[in-house]
Amino acid sequence: MNHILKKVVIAGTIRADIGLSTGIDLLLKGKNALDAIEETIKIVEDNKDDWTVGTGGLPNLLGEVELDASIMDGATLRAGAVAGIKHHKNPISIARKVMEETPHVLLVGEGADQFAEVMGFEKADLLTENARDIHKDFLEEKGIVEKSYDTEETMKTKERYYKSFQKMVQDSDLMTWYRRYIENKLGTVNVLARDSEGNICCGVSTSGISFKFPGRAGDSPIIGAGNFADKRFGAAACVGVGELVIRLSLARIAVYELSKGASAEDVAINAVKSMKDLAPDKGSVSIMVMDKNGVVAAACNWKDYYYWYADSENIEPIKKECIFVDLEAEKDGVGYHR
Repeated sequence: MNHILKKVVIAGTIRADIGLSTGIDLLLKGKNALDAIEETIKIVEDNKDDWTVGTGGLPNLLGEVELDASIMDGATLRAGAVAGIKHHKNPISIARKVMEETPHVLLVGEGADQFAEVMGFEKADLLTENARDIHKDFLEEKGIVEKSYDTEETMKTKERYYKSFQKMVQDSDLMTWYRRYIENKLGTVNVLARDSEGNICCGVSTSGISFKFPGRAGDSPIIGAGNFADKRFGAAACVGVGELVIRLSLARIAVYELSKGASAEDVAINAVKSMKDLAPDKGSVSIMVMDKNGVVAAACNWKDYYYWYADSENIEPIKKECIFVDLEAEKDGVGYHR
């Protein structure tokens, strides 16, 4: 086995920071990429202070938490996904069971929860007191309400959410406000990993857009949209407005571009630029790309975004900037999809 194949790499979006050390440790111990991804994402899903992934995620408009996740093995192109999980935590693990134990790729809603129960996953209450209160206060238009359990950090997060609500609701009817709201509401954890055998895999988990329509599924459980992995070429995973990502099949197209010899950086930039194919529809999207050698790059259409990276030589996860693609300066022409 040559040196390149022995190099292990793991990268995750901003919410992956609390789990990435576990992921790189597993890879260095010889565990495969699927194991590293699953364990990294499980740590994020179990973090109740994260309101966008797993237990503690903000609910839909009816006050119910619905979780989505997917995982893909780049060696076999096998994949598993779940959408609309309401009664079990760690959807990334349920998605992996779908991949390994069934002939299916995607299970949704009640069927996904029934499968989780049959596979031995314990039932869980996904709606935390914090998330329940935020939903209630939002519907009752109470503004920013400090609770006994709040910290300085949670209050800052509440303030950010409510300022967005107030700005977009003002002078707009509900549907117009909702369309504007989802253009900028992000909340997903993506992890890409390359193990010592050279296999590349990807995983995604999310609770979706806060206060989404019940039953809404974004790109995260859609293989080829929210994520895609092929050991021969690399992998990609997305954060942002899932509807746009689905329409562009963004992750699959990104890996296809890798197969044609494009660099991870060029692929990421071109993927974001392709959003102009959807004009006048718009929204925020970021994509993280890893090539077959473990080179990682990410791009997005908003500033000051970043991801986390660790490898065999740099086992302490480091923060890396996403490349900002200014779509306002890219109004002429169309994206590379056409």
